[in-house]
Amino acid sequence: MNNYDQKINTEYLLPAPLSPPKTRRRRFSFKKLYSALCILTAVLTLGLCAVQKINEVLDKGVMETLGEILLKDNRGIGENVFGSPIINHTEVSLPSTYLTLPRIYYIPRESIVESSEAKAKELEKKIFELYAFDYSKIPKGFYPIVPTDISAASPLALKNDTSFEVNMDEICQAAKRFEKETVTENPLVLIVHTHGTEGFSKIKNAYYNDEYNFPRSNVPSENTVAVGKVLAEALNKKGIPTVQCETMHDEESYISAYERSAESIQHYLEKYPSIKYVFDVHRDSLIQSDMTKLRPVTIHGGKECAQIMMIVGSSEKSGIEYPWTDNLVLAEAIQTNLFEDTVGVARQIYLRGATYNQQYSRYGLLLEIGSCGNTLEEAKNAARAFADAFEKVIK
Repeated sequence: MNNYDQKINTEYLLPAPLSPPKTRRRRFSFKKLYSALCILTAVLTLGLCAVQKINEVLDKGVMETLGEILLKDNRGIGENVFGSPIINHTEVSLPSTYLTLPRIYYIPRESIVESSEAKAKELEKKIFELYAFDYSKIPKGFYPIVPTDISAASPLALKNDTSFEVNMDEICQAAKRFEKETVTENPLVLIVHTHGTEGFSKIKNAYYNDEYNFPRSNVPSENTVAVGKVLAEALNKKGIPTVQCETMHDEESYISAYERSAESIQHYLEKYPSIKYVFDVHRDSLIQSDMTKLRPVTIHGGKECAQIMMIVGSSEKSGIEYPWTDNLVLAEAIQTNLFEDTVGVARQIYLRGATYNQQYSRYGLLLEIGSCGNTLEEAKNAARAFADAFEKVIK
């Protein structure tokens, strides 16, 4: 290698001298500043719109706003709030794989209130017309059958014919805690008829005389046995196993009817130990001194309905000790539901000194469904109302 080559190679291998780093000033260009201002303006605008929309939703109501969105008429093909296609008034066909969700129709709260008020006024009008009575239309030689309202003023109302002091506030609190039943296929309810021959007015008439007076009937389809049958059917349909004793225990003798019905109750309790509730179905007899019959009636389910009175027995006269206050608690629980779901169906609860065979079962009530002035259909409608109230108590 000659000196020239050595010189070239040496120079080539030596590193070049390092230059001091140059400092660069960062400048915001006009374009970047303009972009930042646009973004800030967009954020502020969206924020103001969001606040305005939230205020609109709060003023109008969340559900009403949602209803307006869902009911909005979308032309052509679009997507609803759930993301599924909406097709309205269009001939465009989509594959069968596209599924549209059903529309949700929301009724504003104001409409619900107006509808409820309208129904209440209509019911009030029907009840007013129901109690209207023209004595001038009673033919000579006939007695009036007057529709009347003897419903309880309060679910706590109690007619107490005993010497026992009863605190209905405490009874009411106990009724709210009434134990629910574990319903099985075994009979839970027994319906009996101590006074099974008690009948009703055959036709809805404003008057009667001796020829058109039907206080009793030995035909089961015309007396309280028919009412008990409707009650049993209603309870069974609700999944409450119920059996009915159709024996008319007063057919042979009215005086000893309770003795015979006691034998029937004990027979059924031995046959079906699962029975806890015994309802003795009667109808009341409300006849004034001038022979005027009272027809305790109201409107329920759009139909004329007899009023109901529950009678609770006690140990005062018999001296038989049994938990009769539990029956009073049951009656109050049913009464509360009757007040909540009906208008004027419930008469005040009646506490009396006799037991009325209620000492034999865990729970027992005597039901006065209607009176001799009511029709059979009115009593049947009342039995269905009682079944609804009783179901809410035990289920």
